[in-house]
Amino acid sequence: MSYVIRIDDRLVHGQVIEGWLKPLGIDTIVVCSDIVYCDEVSKTLFEMSAPTHVKLKCLPVDQTVEEIVKGEYEKNVVLILISSLQDLYDLVVKIQQKIPDYKLPNVNVGGIRHIPGRKQIYKALFLSKDDIEIIKKLDKLNVILEYYVLPNDEKILLNNKIQRLEEIVSR
Repeated sequence: MSYVIRIDDRLVHGQVIEGWLKPLGIDTIVVCSDIVYCDEVSKTLFEMSAPTHVKLKCLPVDQTVEEIVKGEYEKNVVLILISSLQDLYDLVVKIQQKIPDYKLPNVNVGGIRHIPGRKQIYKALFLSKDDIEIIKKLDKLNVILEYYVLPNDEKILLNNKIQRLEEIVSR
């Protein structure tokens, strides 16, 4: 597959531009978010942040599903940015409704910031009990979740750590 999915609640920011585009040869960024799709200010800011040689698209989840199903991301090297585990779950369910045996590439869980109710798991990863439940659902759908900040960092397989994650957020 020629696309990467990254969960990062900041979406398009310096670390993505500097740390992901060049090393992976990304030529297209897709911001997959119903909220951003309806927010002209956010779309404009993201477009201003992306280098001129990189195409940036802000799409709702349903349209991203359609493009994945049609194989649109096989033509380029695409980074799909998603802001939450819930949006990822919605994307996966909608894809699997159309193509039941579709296998996503491993998903990078790169950054979920602290808000009340979340506990720190790793440097840039804070999760709540609700997040853990979504991770369990994604695991049952055979979605592989890997935590790492940059492409060359060590990958930590979250699917194998669900019990440990539950312990941490329950403290």
